[in-house]
Amino acid sequence: MYPSRLASSLFTLSAATIVATSGCSGTAEVVTPVSNQVHVLPDPGKADNYYSTNAREFILSGVSHVPLPEDFAALEGEARTTRLNSLVASRQSTVVRSIQDHIKETLTPRNDGKTGEDAEYFIYVKRDAASSDRAEVLEDGRARFEFEFELIGHPNLIAALAPAGDARFEIEVKEWPSPTGEKVTVQATPTPSTDSFPKYDEMFADDVLDIAVHFGGDYNEGRHDLETAKWLVATLLEHGWKNESVTSYETLSIDSPPFTRELKVEGRTIAVKAYLFHSDMVTAERETELSRVMKESLATRDVVIYSGHAGENAGFILDYQPKHEITASELGTVPMASKYQIFVLDGCRTYRTYVDDIMKNPAKTFDNLNIITTVNTTPFSVGYQVLWEMMFWLTLTSDEGAHYPLSWNALLAGINTDDFKTVHYGVHGVDNGPKLNPHGGSPACAPCDADSGCGAGGNLCLGYGGGNACGVACTTDEACGDGYKCQSVTDNADLFYLPKQCVRTSGTCATN
Repeated sequence: MYPSRLASSLFTLSAATIVATSGCSGTAEVVTPVSNQVHVLPDPGKADNYYSTNAREFILSGVSHVPLPEDFAALEGEARTTRLNSLVASRQSTVVRSIQDHIKETLTPRNDGKTGEDAEYFIYVKRDAASSDRAEVLEDGRARFEFEFELIGHPNLIAALAPAGDARFEIEVKEWPSPTGEKVTVQATPTPSTDSFPKYDEMFADDVLDIAVHFGGDYNEGRHDLETAKWLVATLLEHGWKNESVTSYETLSIDSPPFTRELKVEGRTIAVKAYLFHSDMVTAERETELSRVMKESLATRDVVIYSGHAGENAGFILDYQPKHEITASELGTVPMASKYQIFVLDGCRTYRTYVDDIMKNPAKTFDNLNIITTVNTTPFSVGYQVLWEMMFWLTLTSDEGAHYPLSWNALLAGINTDDFKTVHYGVHGVDNGPKLNPHGGSPACAPCDADSGCGAGGNLCLGYGGGNACGVACTTDEACGDGYKCQSVTDNADLFYLPKQCVRTSGTCATN
């Protein structure tokens, strides 16, 4: 079984693949087809803060009122403030519930009878996501307050809720058992953000990229966890990863050396090491070995992948027979690296509490951590795709072995596939990443004959009207600077990994 977007023979990025894009149409001034070049296409648009290719976070806000009881006027000082806060909090809960009910009712016709996590249009409100501010006591016996809360949903949620295009919709907030209630206008705003690159340069600073994959335990008779682990070992060995001590999953132990391969970054050789751990590698008497190696990974590895059962407040469930875990409460105190890391939490609904639990750890901020999570339930079969594709795309190289840095948008496009439309992977902390190729390379508009003439992998040789010139891998116009824009280079869905490039807005690199 191979990931849906990958041909079984694909291991490095082929220059021939880039040549194939040269038939795409670009702007009028750009370009005549030449060997090993790409054309420039329109920018598809900006992404959101919690970054995902098939989900988006939104802020819903508005103003509501709460009736004040008759004895409120007699209260003073702290007692008055405490009572007001309590009344507002209760009313706010009713407002949030009313908004959720309204959204679900509005989205039902769009889901063609599908419900729950099978529905394409969805929402999820995190625990403690709502807040209120500026409570003001009015003369009419009510208090006025502003509310705001965050939810995640379908990228086109606003269009579904507010078809008039003003991003506003009206709800009725009813207090049981009243049949009517206050009409409240809700403003929906997508959280602002831009795509970025993972901090590859920081992960490669010691000339090593180490990846740890930890399989969680499974209580199901089918043992999908074991089948996935066996498949991953076989796939790594089949696709060029080396391990002289391991020929199959059965020969893998908790102390086995890592699977290895190499990639190049601007003349440097980066050793890639992948460690795999599964509960069946130890006996019941040695269960603590599972948490030991997991904690070691959290404290030392560049990329840590957890693939197992999960849920609100669940932590890392490393085995079920007997049950052994790193609890959610431990995540804030276990030793974690102060260096930059990527955590991939591939389990059901890891979006909901895991990020908050991990960010309580004093060693981690979004300056040194990105976390990939899932919004809803993930089928067992997704594990095959996600584990291999994450490792594949993070270590993608050209034919010459040069590392090809993918942005978060491209990485997520590689795992949010049409095969699992209702599974939503996204990354937290995306705003703090670099917006230009983290490997550097030749400046934009430097002359070139091929991609290799543009330095670091990811910078492409573009065909301009006045001759070929280098682009620079990018994610935003602002990062490219004056006179440039960050543009897509292909509309071929199979080449989604090709990074956008900084190109001249004038359509030529000529100076006269």
